[in-house]
Amino acid sequence: MKKSMLNVITLALVLINLVLTVILTFSLVSTNNKTNSLIGRIAEIIDLDVAGGSTTANGSSNATNIDDITYIDVVNGDNDDITVSYTENGKTHYAVFNVSIGVNTKAKDYSSKSTTINNGMKVIVNAIQKEAMTYSYSTVAANKTTMEANLLKTLQDTFQTDCIQSVMVSVVVQ
Repeated sequence: MKKSMLNVITLALVLINLVLTVILTFSLVSTNNKTNSLIGRIAEIIDLDVAGGSTTANGSSNATNIDDITYIDVVNGDNDDITVSYTENGKTHYAVFNVSIGVNTKAKDYSSKSTTINNGMKVIVNAIQKEAMTYSYSTVAANKTTMEANLLKTLQDTFQTDCIQSVMVSVVVQ
């Protein structure tokens, strides 16, 4: 009789556990869906588009087509190379940078800003040299991606435009 009673209690507890597990599962799924929806809306608000495109004022994605980008090579006088010297351990080392700026030709301010960018090469070269000097000679090549992102933000702020879409840096360390 005692074994039978224990079996009934065990079966009742298993059924209660099963019911509670089902309730918990359905409540977590709906909560998870709501959380994903909330995160998606917040990402749209702060322009963290998953596709990587920029968003317009109404929140729709407006990614720039590669055909709309033209590249301007940064020149230092008559030369495409920008040389930065580093002194480490009593030796002088040189890093040579070749930089191109990607500009959106469909931007509203493209015509005026492209002229300003072409006329402001000394300002751009100075920004590149300042950014390069924030790294040591041994780490400058490894930080190329960080350098590109910082230069993009710096140039967008300097020229007060979003038509500058990218900065490509190639580094030769000697």
